[in-house]
Amino acid sequence: MAAAAFLAVFLALPAAAQTEVRLDVGGGAAAAPPALALPAFEAADPRRGPDALLARSLREIVRSDLMLSRRFEVKDELPGGAAAGATWRLTAQAGQAGDKISAQVKLANAEGGRDVVFERFYRQEAAWLRALAHRIADDVVKAATGRDGIARTRLAFVNNATGRKEVYLMDYDGEGVKRLTDDRSINLLPRFSSDGRRVAYTSYKDGNPDLFLLDLETGRASALSDEQGLNIAGGFSHDGSKLLMTLSRGKSPNLYIKDLATGTLERLTAHFGADSTPTFSPDARQAAFVSDRSGNPQIYVLDLATKQTRRLSNMNWCDAPAWSPTGEWIAFAG
Repeated sequence: MAAAAFLAVFLALPAAAQTEVRLDVGGGAAAAPPALALPAFEAADPRRGPDALLARSLREIVRSDLMLSRRFEVKDELPGGAAAGATWRLTAQAGQAGDKISAQVKLANAEGGRDVVFERFYRQEAAWLRALAHRIADDVVKAATGRDGIARTRLAFVNNATGRKEVYLMDYDGEGVKRLTDDRSINLLPRFSSDGRRVAYTSYKDGNPDLFLLDLETGRASALSDEQGLNIAGGFSHDGSKLLMTLSRGKSPNLYIKDLATGTLERLTAHFGADSTPTFSPDARQAAFVSDRSGNPQIYVLDLATKQTRRLSNMNWCDAPAWSPTGEWIAFAG
């Protein structure tokens, strides 16, 4: 598939020595992923219908997760016949006792099946079947490739199914949709905290676009910023102690950083035009953001210590920068 997957800026050197910026279009031909054989999961007690149903349901979710990870070519293994060309073979046995479900999972080399790469026993509340399957899939990806899986990723988004724009939460695969707010107003731009336990979002419920912080465990939202004009969340620092924000204060939108423990607010930019969507680099020393200070919206990087900025893009329009975990790349829409 030769279609462009994303646009990214490659940051070739550490911040103090960066002299080269390269703009690339990703999505070229890649080597085929290794094959993973996936036979039917076994019921802990074949005589019990609930165990057989659990094993089948668990396999379906794990199979979907492994396929969506794009780390494997998942090959269904039929009874009595091995999947040809497979590198690994994943087997599991699942059962239910009362309100608990359990699974014994083993990943082994497909050839002979004797060399076990990963083996683990799981036990979970029966109501959290999908969470268990996502965890298994991520553990398999980690064991086989050394990379983190994506199956436990959650998405925060805005939807107007109630006639109002409310904030919702769902699994990465579109399942488990849950409404988080009931403000009966216009809510916008939700942003997860680094630990995934809180969501910052902008709401017009009090007439002004104020910024709120929602605790996902308690369901309680508290006001984070109610300055006159725009109050929009950017990214949280990796340790969750600071939040980048866009505030207009009745003037042009500029960037600020807030210490969430002390409430201290520091202005980062003071420029005519709109600066928005700031996001921390993994080491929290830089922030990527969008600004139309040169005309069309472009991607910039701000050194948080020196307040020096560098323009990275030169396109008709850019938005939504996001750093790679290593800090080498910034993906964005454009």
